[in-house]
Amino acid sequence: MSQVVDALVGLWAGSVSYGTTVEKFTIALDTDGSAHLNTAETGGHGTWQMTGEDTFVFTITERLHEGDSGVSGDTEVTGIDHLIINIDAKLFGTAFVGTGTAEVFDAAGAVIFSIAAETTAQLAPAQ
Repeated sequence: MSQVVDALVGLWAGSVSYGTTVEKFTIALDTDGSAHLNTAETGGHGTWQMTGEDTFVFTITERLHEGDSGVSGDTEVTGIDHLIINIDAKLFGTAFVGTGTAEVFDAAGAVIFSIAAETTAQLAPAQ
C-alpha cells in the first residue's frame, strides 16, 4: 500500500454541511476500499478510492428512517428513503476537506432532489 492510502485507512470524525444543516459523522475507510458511515441518526455503506497523490473520492448510500423528511430550497419534502452521497476530497496530513452532492431518493428509487455538501474530518486517534 502507498503511504497516502495508509494515511487514509482508519476512522475519521467530522461534519458535513448541506443547506443550513450541519451534521457530525464518523466514517471508517478500510483497506479493501469499503467505507462505513455513522451519524447520530443513521448509517450507510459505500466505497472509496484514490484519485491522485493526495485526493480521493467516496460514495455512500445512507439509509434513512421510513417517512423521513428534508428540505429542498424552501420546501419541506417527505417520503425520503435513502440518499447517495458523492464526495471529492483532499487530504491535508491528518485532515481532509471535501465537496460534493447528496442525491435524495424516494422508496421507488426516484430522485426527489439533490443538494450540495461540504465536509471536513480529522483522523480519530488510535484506540
